[in-house]
Amino acid sequence: MPETIAPAVEVPIKDYRAPLRFWHWGNATLITLQLITILFQKVIVNSKSAVPEFQQALSKDNVTITQQQGRAFAHIISERIWDWHKYFGWAIVGFFVLRVILQLMGPSELRFTSRLMEIMRRYRLAPPADKGKAGKILFAKTTYALFYLFLTIMVVTGLILIYEDVSWLKGIHHLAEETHNVTMYLIIGFILIHVFGVVWAEISEDHGLISRMVGGDKVPKQAA
Repeated sequence: MPETIAPAVEVPIKDYRAPLRFWHWGNATLITLQLITILFQKVIVNSKSAVPEFQQALSKDNVTITQQQGRAFAHIISERIWDWHKYFGWAIVGFFVLRVILQLMGPSELRFTSRLMEIMRRYRLAPPADKGKAGKILFAKTTYALFYLFLTIMVVTGLILIYEDVSWLKGIHHLAEETHNVTMYLIIGFILIHVFGVVWAEISEDHGLISRMVGGDKVPKQAA
């Protein structure tokens, strides 16, 4: 008897469980906070622009500081921001471990890998008329897979940077730093694509998507 194949454009069950929603919004908040610390480090507390501003502000109170003193002041602020960057980083590590646990302990049909394989199968078996829509679903899920890869790289390289004083890690410190920085831009790119995709889906064909991401998939009770 031939196997019954689900329609190619039908999306496999999405996971709106409370633990995953908690991980999603918590992780999004932490990444946003990380990006804010980077913004402060690279732009607001940049010594080239910050030191003259410090000098100008203090001169109003008849206080004069040298370039060296200004750079020292900027360095102190930078170190405080870096400490917050590390705190948020450790929180991301914790959320990363939570995501791994959810992947390993959750129902098999709701695991990310299972849903990705199912979408790939449905795309491969989709008739030509449904290929386009099935391809969009596959593209969306593939970007999530890339995000998890980027997040893994960020966590690993971040830990290497935190433990830079460990002797056997010093040789790869520069590589880890460069990889960490490049991956940050890749994650920013994913965030922009993800937000655009969610908003587009919400207003075009998947109404209520954002509310489900916040409050879960509430299935209305049927009348008896």
